[in-house]
Amino acid sequence: MNQTVFMLLAKSVYRDSYVMVLSVLLPVGLFLGVGAYQESQPFREQLLVGCILLSVMMGGLNTAGFWTMTQRKKGVFKLLKLSEFSLFKFIAFSVAARLLVFELIALLLLGAGYLAFGLTIGPFGLLAILAMTLLALVCFHAIGFIIASRADNEAQMNMSSNLAAFPMLFASSAFYSLNNAPEWVRVISRLNPLEYASAAGRNAMTAVADVTPFAVLALLAAALSWLAVKTFRYE
Repeated sequence: MNQTVFMLLAKSVYRDSYVMVLSVLLPVGLFLGVGAYQESQPFREQLLVGCILLSVMMGGLNTAGFWTMTQRKKGVFKLLKLSEFSLFKFIAFSVAARLLVFELIALLLLGAGYLAFGLTIGPFGLLAILAMTLLALVCFHAIGFIIASRADNEAQMNMSSNLAAFPMLFASSAFYSLNNAPEWVRVISRLNPLEYASAAGRNAMTAVADVTPFAVLALLAAALSWLAVKTFRYE
């Protein structure tokens, strides 16, 4: 049964056209377009990490979230509740099915950064980027799961996912520094998984040995996954 569930989840990901648009074309186009007009290599490194995380966030909140809401409305999760297949395992399989896609997207963006702008990264930095992508995917997938369990239709899902995504995006240093931001924005950023993922990614690009962002991101991933399972609405 485990293999069957995983294969069904994987097929749903690879056939999803929204993944191609929101998680591939948008981040790659943004990175190459903005990077071409900004010659600062540190900015391009920050932009690269931000685009990787934008891809992951769109994949977790939008594509995975919409798919989860659709399956819930079809009654799939009611059947799941009656089986021995736990909801936590289903979330884990869903993340695993998407993981390869988003790790490849991260590698694609890293490759584009090297070919277009000469951005380089060491082997340990590469492993750190892949680990950051995994933890960020778990966080955003869990948030998307929480939203999908409350949305009754596509309009609610779209509105709720945007209400979650834009504050996280603006209250983070994914694309700009928060040094001069209002204090209340910096307070929000301390609870923002995107902020810790951004810091972890920048550390990886610049070979800074600081595990604090990874540790906090891992804690947030565990907490959000627990919340997604405990608050899921089957009906």
